[in-house]
Amino acid sequence: MLDRRSFARSSLALLGGAALTRSAWADTDFPRAPIRFIAGSPPGGSTDAVARLLTAGLSGLLPQPGLVVNMSGAGGNVATEYVAHSPGDGYTILVGGNFSHGIGPALYKDSKYDPIKDFTPIIQVANLPTIVAVSPRTGITSLAELIRRAKANPGKLNYGSSGSGSPSHLSAESLKRLAGIELTHVPYRGGAPSALAALAGDVDILVGTPPVITPYLPDKRLTALCVTWPQRYAVLPDIPSSAEAGLPQLAIQHWFGLWAAAGVPADARQKLFVALSKVLKDPENQAKLARQGLMASPSASSADFEAFVKREIPIWKQRTIESGATSA
Repeated sequence: MLDRRSFARSSLALLGGAALTRSAWADTDFPRAPIRFIAGSPPGGSTDAVARLLTAGLSGLLPQPGLVVNMSGAGGNVATEYVAHSPGDGYTILVGGNFSHGIGPALYKDSKYDPIKDFTPIIQVANLPTIVAVSPRTGITSLAELIRRAKANPGKLNYGSSGSGSPSHLSAESLKRLAGIELTHVPYRGGAPSALAALAGDVDILVGTPPVITPYLPDKRLTALCVTWPQRYAVLPDIPSSAEAGLPQLAIQHWFGLWAAAGVPADARQKLFVALSKVLKDPENQAKLARQGLMASPSASSADFEAFVKREIPIWKQRTIESGATSA
C-alpha cells in the first residue's frame, strides 16, 4: 500500500500533464494550460461544491479552464500533501481551509507538508458554520432535547461526521465537551457519505457543513437543531444559532481558502487573485454560495489571506488537541 507521499507522487505523475516547466510559464501569458482545483472530498461534499462553483465562475475570466480533481482521503490530508509537492507554477490549486492548514498539521503528526512554507496563499473564499442535525426518527426537535436524551443514555446516541479530525468532527466533540454528554462517533469518508448514512438511519445525529445538510431540510428528511454561529446565520435564517439553542460557547467559524504550492511567481499569483476575487464578488456567485449555506469572504489581498491563516493555525491546533481526535 502506498503511503501518502508515494500517493501524491504517483498522482502527480498521472495528473501532471498540465503542469509546465518554469521556463514555459515564467511569462505574461499565464495561464497557458488548464488549472486544476484539487478538492479533498468526494463529489457532493462542501469542498467539492466550492471547487465547482469557482471553476465555473472562472470561465471567461482566464484564457484556460478550471478543472476539478477529487482526491479524498485522510480528512483532506491526501489532497493537501499532493498540492504541497506539486510544481510551484500556479496550475494546481488546493481547495482547503481550516481543515487543511489548521487541523491537518495538528492531527497528522507524520504530515509531509508545512502549512506555511510549502504553499503560496491565493485568497480566502468563504466562511461557514457546521450544522447539528438529527434523523426525524429520533423524535428530537431541539438541541436541549438532544442533550437531555444523551445525558439519560450515555453513549447510546451516535453521530456521523465527514471523518476523524474533520471540522464536523471537531464541532461535534466541542458539543460533547461543552454540554457534558457522551455520543458515539461514526466517521465517514466525506460529507456526502455521512449524509447518506443519516438518511438511511445508520446514525442518529449528523454534524456537517451546510452543503452537506441543507439539501435535506426542506423535505424534512433531516431536522436542523442549530448552527455553530453566535447569532442567526444570515444565509440560513430559519435555523437557531448555538446561543439561541442554549449553548453559546458552540460558536465555531470554519472557512475555505485557496493555495498553490510554494514558489508561484508574483504575476501568476496576482492574476489568480484578481480573477478569483471577481468570481467571489459577483452577486450571482455570492447567491449560489448562500444557497449552499456559505458566505463569500474574499480577502483584500493574498498577503491579507496569508496573515489570516497564520492567526488561525494555533486556534485550530488547540481545538484539535481538545477534541482528542486522532489520525488512527
